[in-house]
Amino acid sequence: MKKLDIYISKNFIKSFLLSLIAFINIFILSQLFKIIRYITAGRMSVSESATYILYLLPKIFIEVTPLAVLLGSLMCINRMASNLEIISLKTSGISFRRIVRYPIIISFLISLIVFQVMNRIHPMALAKSRALRAGRKISERVLPTTKNNAFLRTEDNLVYYIKQVDRIGNTGTLLEIIKLDKDFEKIEEIITAKSGEFDLNKNQWVLKDAVVNNFVNKTQKSYKVYSNETLDKGPSDFITIQGDPDELTNAEIAKSIRDIRITGGDIKEPLSVLGKRYSFPFASFIVSFLGLALGSRYVRGASAISIALSVGLGYSYYIVQASFEALSVNGLLNPFISGWIPNVIFLCLGIYFMKEAEY
Repeated sequence: MKKLDIYISKNFIKSFLLSLIAFINIFILSQLFKIIRYITAGRMSVSESATYILYLLPKIFIEVTPLAVLLGSLMCINRMASNLEIISLKTSGISFRRIVRYPIIISFLISLIVFQVMNRIHPMALAKSRALRAGRKISERVLPTTKNNAFLRTEDNLVYYIKQVDRIGNTGTLLEIIKLDKDFEKIEEIITAKSGEFDLNKNQWVLKDAVVNNFVNKTQKSYKVYSNETLDKGPSDFITIQGDPDELTNAEIAKSIRDIRITGGDIKEPLSVLGKRYSFPFASFIVSFLGLALGSRYVRGASAISIALSVGLGYSYYIVQASFEALSVNGLLNPFISGWIPNVIFLCLGIYFMKEAEY
C-alpha cells in the first residue's frame, strides 16, 4: 500500500466512522421517547432500559451502515475534490478508479462485518431486546415437550401423522403412517395405531392396536403390538424450535426450512429472511460506488446538493429493497433473486457514475 492509498484510506475510514456515529445517535434518540414511555409505564427499569439500548445497537448498526458508507465516501472524496487533490492526481496520470480502489476494498470488508453481525450477533440481541420490551425473562430457546397434529415426510416416502407426540416420554397417540411408491404417487401401505412408543435402543416405533393395510397385496392385518425397522423417526424429529426467523442464525434458519419442508409447512417467511441475510450486507459495498463517484467533482456551492442526492439515493435503496422483499414474502419472487435485484440496480448506477467521474 502506497502513501497515497494510506492517506485516502485514513480519510475514508474517518469520514465513515463519523457518519456511522452520527446515524447511530440519531436512531438511538428516536428510540428514547419510546423507552421513556416504557419506564414511566413500569415496563422497564432504568438499568433495563440501558440494556435494551445495548441490545438495539446491532440492529441499528446493520440498518445505518450503508448510509454511513455512502455519506462517508462522499465526504472523503468531496473534501479531496474541494482541495483540488482529485484534479491534481488525475493530471499526474492517476485514474479515478485507482484513486478510489482502497475505499472500495474497505467498503467490501465493512460489508463482511455487517454479514457476520447480521448472522451471529443480531439474532441473539433481537431476541433479548424483544424479551425485555415484553417484560419476559431472557432465556435460551428450548424445544416444546409435546406437539399436536404432528406431520412428517421422510426421504424413503413415508408420511407420518400423529395426533399428539411426546418428546420426553417418547410416545404418540393416534398414529397414521402412509407408505407411497418411489414416485410418491400411489399408496402402497397404510398403518394405523391407537398409540405407540419409540424404542430408543432399537430406534423404531412399537405400535399398539395397529392395523396394516397393504394395497399391493390387498390384505389387512391387525396386531396387538407391531414394529418395523423402517419406522425410525422418533418424537424429536417431529418437534423443532419454532420462532421468528429474525431471531435465528443462518444455520438455524436453514435447518428450520428443512424441517418445515418435510412437515409440509410454509417456508416463504424464513426463506425471505435468509435471502435478505445474504444480500443486504453487501449494500454497503455497492453504495460506496455512488458516494465516491458523486463526490469526485467539486463545484462551489454544490456540496449540499451532492450530499442530499447521495442520501436520497441511499434511502431509495431501502425503498426498493423493501418492495422486492415484500414480493418474496408473498411468494411472487425467489427471495435470493429479489434480495439481489436492488443490489444489481444500484451497482449498475454506481458503475455508470464511476465512469462519468473519469474526466
